[in-house]
Amino acid sequence: HERMTLSAPMRCWWATCALAIVTLGSGCSLFQNGVWSDRASGELNSKSKHTQVSKLTHKSRKTISLQADFRHVSTQDLDESLWQHVDETAFPPKVREAWLANGFRIGLIATPDALPETVEENVAAGDDPINRLLSTAGVMGRSPSGIETIPLRPSQRHELPISSILDGSHVVLAQENGKLTGRSLDSPQMSLSLTPTLGPGPGQVTLDIRPEIQHGSVQQRFISSEAATRLATGRSTWELPEMNLSWAANPHLTLLIAPMHQPDENDPTFGLARQMLRDADHMQDDQHVMLLLRISDLPSS
Repeated sequence: HERMTLSAPMRCWWATCALAIVTLGSGCSLFQNGVWSDRASGELNSKSKHTQVSKLTHKSRKTISLQADFRHVSTQDLDESLWQHVDETAFPPKVREAWLANGFRIGLIATPDALPETVEENVAAGDDPINRLLSTAGVMGRSPSGIETIPLRPSQRHELPISSILDGSHVVLAQENGKLTGRSLDSPQMSLSLTPTLGPGPGQVTLDIRPEIQHGSVQQRFISSEAATRLATGRSTWELPEMNLSWAANPHLTLLIAPMHQPDENDPTFGLARQMLRDADHMQDDQHVMLLLRISDLPSS
């Protein structure tokens, strides 16, 4: 047989292709700072209906773009003057009561076109508590705006951590079925399980949100389905089903999740929100973390 010899440029070309294949096969994560997680922790709970966790790390024309905006704020900025401009009635009373019992307030605001950038714009925004809050709240995260864009795949579960991991063993208190329940958990972290569904109307996405407390060490187990058997990796979860909410989202509305302010008490916040939404860098001045969620882009037809 005749032996084929590759020239130096050809050898370089083949090496480059091989490197590209290896790189694509290994995958990568857009968010290394803990804002986005693809751990299948919910799969370790046999009662969970959301069993397939998406490992999507990039946007495509079939994905939904969710913007997660984390800010640290003074509890004084979360007073009633702010919530008068928030639509809390967008969610059923029982759901709001479950969040309130655990120290959270939730509601919808109109998505701002842009945050104030100049002194004049800040002065003009001062008359609106929402704009004033957004213009003064401290930005968190690695991006200058504090906003992380997360790609969601329709009908698949996604995990969004909303607190830092508390190292060591901690007693976590939560209201369940009208009773205060305490559990001793190892390295607890609060996260939101997000499952998007297109509709019900055009330009809308129904986002099912389930709060969870992840805890313990990472475990592995085999998950069987009609298609295949695969290995799932994640931590145990404490689900809080009374707080589950369904949000018919669109790009014009933003979901606000923040601690409830109680000005007449020694501690300005309480419950699960105080334990999980404290800003670790501002413990002395008792600042907290608030979260803004908005849909920024829908799949193209």
